[in-house]
Amino acid sequence: MRRRMPSPAMVVALIALVVALSGTAVAAVDFARNAGAVDGHSAVSASASLKRSAGKLVAMATAGPGKGRLPGRFVEDVMRGGSTSLSQYIRAVDNSDGPVVPLAIIPGIGRLDAQCRDQDPTPDIKSTQTLVTFTAFDERGVNVSRLLGSDIGSSREGVVFTAPKDQPVPIMQFADSLFQVTLQARDRTVFLTGAARPDLNRTAAAACLIFGVGFRVG
Repeated sequence: MRRRMPSPAMVVALIALVVALSGTAVAAVDFARNAGAVDGHSAVSASASLKRSAGKLVAMATAGPGKGRLPGRFVEDVMRGGSTSLSQYIRAVDNSDGPVVPLAIIPGIGRLDAQCRDQDPTPDIKSTQTLVTFTAFDERGVNVSRLLGSDIGSSREGVVFTAPKDQPVPIMQFADSLFQVTLQARDRTVFLTGAARPDLNRTAAAACLIFGVGFRVG
C-alpha cells in the first residue's frame, strides 16, 4: 500500500503546533521560576543579610516586636518617621478628676493620657486642671525629657527621667501650660509639643483644651 505524503498545509499546521507547545513549556518554566517575584525581583526574608538582599525585595517581619515592619538596618541613614495630632477637648466632671482620655498611642514607645480635673468644690462650678500622664510600653523603660511653661521660654534644663513599663508617670498637672516632651526607647525617638488651657472656666460647662503635635523618628 502506497503511503500518501502529508499535504503542505498539514506540514505547516504540525510545525505551528510544535512551536506553540514549545513556547507554552518555556512560558510555564519561566512562570514557575519567577513565581512570587515583582517586576522580576524575588523577595528575601526580613532576617536576610544586607549582602543577600542586595537587588532584591525584602519581606516584612512575620514575628516579634517588629512584626509587619521592615527592619531598620535596611533603611539606616534614611530619615523616616511620622506625625500625629494631640488635639483633645475634654469636658470636666463636677468635683472629679474626670475620665481618662487617650491623647496619643505611640507603637513601641507608650501612650499619653489626659484628664480634666475639677478643682472647685462648689457644685456646678468647675475650675479645671489638665492632667497628662505617660505609660511606657518598652520592657527596658522609656527615657523622658520634659519642659513645661516658663522653662521653655527661659531655656531651663528639663526634667529627665526613665519611665518604667506599665507605670503611669505624671507629665503635666497645670490649669494651662506649654509643654515639650521627648521620648526615647531603643532606636525610636518621639518629640511632642503643644499647650493646654481651660475653656469656659468657672462655669458648669468648663473644659480642658489640649492641642499640639507629635513627631516620630525610627
